Amino acid sequence: MLAAVLFALTACVPVVWASVASAAPGPEDAAPVAPPYDETVNILILGADREPGVANWRTDVMMLVALDLKRGEAGVISFPRDIYLEEIPNHQPNRMNVVDYLGETDEAGGGPELLGAIIEEKMGIPVDHYVRFDFSSFQEVVDALGGVDVEVDCPFTGYLRDYGGYLKLEPGMHHLNGDQALIYVRDRALSGGDLDRARRQQRFVWSVRNQLVSKEMIRRLPALYSALSDSVETDLGLINTMRIARAGLDMGPDDIHGFVIAPPDMLTEGWRNGMSIFIADWDLIGDQATQLFDQPSFDLTNTPDWCE
Repeated sequence: MLAAVLFALTACVPVVWASVASAAPGPEDAAPVAPPYDETVNILILGADREPGVANWRTDVMMLVALDLKRGEAGVISFPRDIYLEEIPNHQPNRMNVVDYLGETDEAGGGPELLGAIIEEKMGIPVDHYVRFDFSSFQEVVDALGGVDVEVDCPFTGYLRDYGGYLKLEPGMHHLNGDQALIYVRDRALSGGDLDRARRQQRFVWSVRNQLVSKEMIRRLPALYSALSDSVETDLGLINTMRIARAGLDMGPDDIHGFVIAPPDMLTEGWRNGMSIFIADWDLIGDQATQLFDQPSFDLTNTPDWCE
């Protein structure tokens, strides 16, 4: 299972700051060619806040990765947690980040299957596999790597009560252990909200990828896979996860494309059932998905102007 997580930490790097306005073709441009989703390996990456003794959970990390093994490229679409779904099979309307949990309560199915079916119905992209991890498995992966060296570009202050308290980082290179890494990628209250949290997640996963390459840790993947097989859930087998992890390690920043489904174009703020939510323009999102591999590359989009 670790190899699947490592793929999530190498190829799953969404581009936060891409927008519909900047990516849409002008009237003189040729019509875009839709990515061959029937030929890509499409993987749903889920990060849940499940903890021991808690009856339910939310899935606040939701990414769809389209891996083109022939071209050596990856396209990533990131879903905000507060997208509202008017129709969830066998359930009442709700936010997107509870679908994973709701699916697990169904007698005939599971959370990744239910969420994957909704994504396919809304966007026309089949979901072939899934990888799901929680707080503890994330920490175990980081600690199994001996910690991760992260280049912090913007001053950061974060806090998680049960995971070491406060973490304050100035710009520069920092070595983070599992607890520290979790604060860096999870905090949204003290350092910029959801969009900046997603941006920091991108920087962290790219740091993991660079560390794996520099230390040639790909050779250790089978042993790490076995050691952490109980920590991560996936329907990928060992052969597929090794193949995918190797593909992710071969990719450079120019090979990673994607976008976050974000306001003001693709989402509008709304209110449903006492909740502040986002209403999605699924037609527009689908149009952007056809241009996934034409989106800006990771290295051009991650650091915001105010932090450069």
